[in-house]
Amino acid sequence: MTYQNLISGLTLLAVSAVATADEIKLELNKLEPQPNACRAYLVFDNSSGSAIDALLLDLILFDRDGVIARRLAVDTAPLRAAKMTVKLFEIPDLACADIGRILVNEVLDCRDANGEHDDCIERLSVSSRADAELLR
Repeated sequence: MTYQNLISGLTLLAVSAVATADEIKLELNKLEPQPNACRAYLVFDNSSGSAIDALLLDLILFDRDGVIARRLAVDTAPLRAAKMTVKLFEIPDLACADIGRILVNEVLDCRDANGEHDDCIERLSVSSRADAELLR
């Protein structure tokens, strides 16, 4: 391996490490039926070096046929740095079994100690353990 190739490889590793450090993992862990509602459990893993003071998500819920059933703005902050956090929210008048997928349509507000960020939607890495799919 040449010196030039080694430096290029190390640069790529450094860029990859920075991208991973700023990643916010979001998992739809569970949908739980409630009387006249569905409770959603979201698990956040904030691997970034800073706490997130504001994270407001614009969520679009689709039914099993792919038709939009609901739109919600969900406040999920604060998220501590290097910490896994569980956030719950209620979806009124919608059965859990009717939810086919949830789209994180946009991040409406994202702030940390350094101020506002406009790249938070790109920083989200989404997954689902529930029967409904979570998309970005």
